[in-house]
Amino acid sequence: MNAQATVTDTPFYSTTASWHEVSRDKTREVSLLSDYLNEKINLTDFGKGLNGIWFVAIIMPPDDKIHTNEMVFHRKTNELSIFWRMDYDRVMAATLPEFKAYLAEFFVETLQLAQVKKKIEDFDTSGFIVAVDQALPEWITVI
Repeated sequence: MNAQATVTDTPFYSTTASWHEVSRDKTREVSLLSDYLNEKINLTDFGKGLNGIWFVAIIMPPDDKIHTNEMVFHRKTNELSIFWRMDYDRVMAATLPEFKAYLAEFFVETLQLAQVKKKIEDFDTSGFIVAVDQALPEWITVI
């Protein structure tokens, strides 16, 4: 499995849990997603209820049963952790630009799921999702 991990004190952090056949270029883009969001989005603009998002894109073959979808809101730190499986076959078949577009779409979809599953007080989740969705098209075009 490819794995990337660093200690971060930024609001957005993204990484992968991925099969060894997933290219480093694609796993790197997952990490770069959070770098971009840290430049473009200020979580405090949407309230005080969320301090950070830890996003792990799981890119594993369909027969992998170890890595499962999970969302956890940590009330003590006001951080949201999202561990969610991407479509492995779609990732593997995608060119790098196609993968970035899929990753952006996938990230917004997981935020929409989180809005339903995890109620975060004192945070404008809808406004936040709109801001992320509006920011990501620019990121997709950067290669």
